[in-house]
Amino acid sequence: MNGGCAGTHRRAAAVTIEDAGWLAAHLRAMVMTRPGAWANSEMTLPQITALHYICAAGPVTLSGLADALGTGPPATCAMVDRLVRAGLVSRMPDPKDRRRIRLNATDAAGPMIGDIDLDTARRLHAVLNGMTAAARRCLSDVLRDTALQVAGHRS
Repeated sequence: MNGGCAGTHRRAAAVTIEDAGWLAAHLRAMVMTRPGAWANSEMTLPQITALHYICAAGPVTLSGLADALGTGPPATCAMVDRLVRAGLVSRMPDPKDRRRIRLNATDAAGPMIGDIDLDTARRLHAVLNGMTAAARRCLSDVLRDTALQVAGHRS
């Protein structure tokens, strides 16, 4: 296999036709709101999921985000680092406990993903987790290609 869309035989949980339709519609709407930003984005689907969660539940702590996503603190920290470098998430000390850092979405994140509620963020996470890594890579490629095409047509 060449690492493309083939080889999607292992799943964490079954993704239903309804889930797949919802995911396609959600991601299409998200990319269409600002295709130029998505076309130039190197964001992965886990980063998109984290951004959804931070936008919906923020401010959140790193450990709270890791718990919500089911990822380890080092992986979550690396993901947040990339979101911070992209200007989509900020880190602020917790005024009640200066040892803790609160994560907030920046103003730049809103236009990229739109209005997100916690149920939508959780559903996105659940559906993406029901897909294999190969399927998620394929979906990420499709999103990026779609954004590039749409951005090119609108320029």
